[in-house]
Amino acid sequence: MHHQTSDIHNLNKTLKAYWNDVFKTLIPEVINKDDIKVSNPLDQALKDLGDSSETILDIGTGQGYCLFAAFLLGTKVTKGVGIDPSKNAIDFARETARLSDLMGLSFEEGDHTILQNMTNASFDGIICSNVLDVIPYQTSEELIHMMDNLLKPGGILLLKFNFYLTDELIKKLGMEAIEENTYRMNGILRGVNLTTEAWIKRFPGYELIRIEQYERVPNGPKDRVIMLKKQLCK
Repeated sequence: MHHQTSDIHNLNKTLKAYWNDVFKTLIPEVINKDDIKVSNPLDQALKDLGDSSETILDIGTGQGYCLFAAFLLGTKVTKGVGIDPSKNAIDFARETARLSDLMGLSFEEGDHTILQNMTNASFDGIICSNVLDVIPYQTSEELIHMMDNLLKPGGILLLKFNFYLTDELIKKLGMEAIEENTYRMNGILRGVNLTTEAWIKRFPGYELIRIEQYERVPNGPKDRVIMLKKQLCK
């Protein structure tokens, strides 16, 4: 999986424009604890993270659901930071947090490179939901290294991945291979297709807490939720 540097830049630029367009119709709203329920394994994992972590970083936060859920469902979290390259997503999340008086949350516009400006070992928990499998492999390599730097020893890493793409699904969705295990739809990178075991292997020095699967869409393929704990000593 090796794109040229110029190819990676172009892929990431296209992805930023795509996701910014996805989030352009969002309207900020007031949310509170009653609005978020534990209804699937992702929600449960977010609650568990919020019960065990005082500080949480949400990478690729999108409209902020995961960070809002961890903050509202959890009992321990006091500070959360969400980052996303989409201006529309960040504007929505910031205003929703303000309207909802969630003063412990902040949101920053930017891609993974802004993580370089953050202090190492400054977060008890990190969320990375549906990010690593929809960006170029080389970019995910950089991001994994940055997450490892930012997570405290003993900290929790919550990962979510889309469903594994079988040959049948690839054909049904009309996906096109652009290199090994990497697929696009309508010109947009939409899947880096690794097994759950292969994803976990990309995190040496982490202890597996649990793996869950659930149908995000009724009767659809199952998304994957993985919780890892950073070992105190690697």
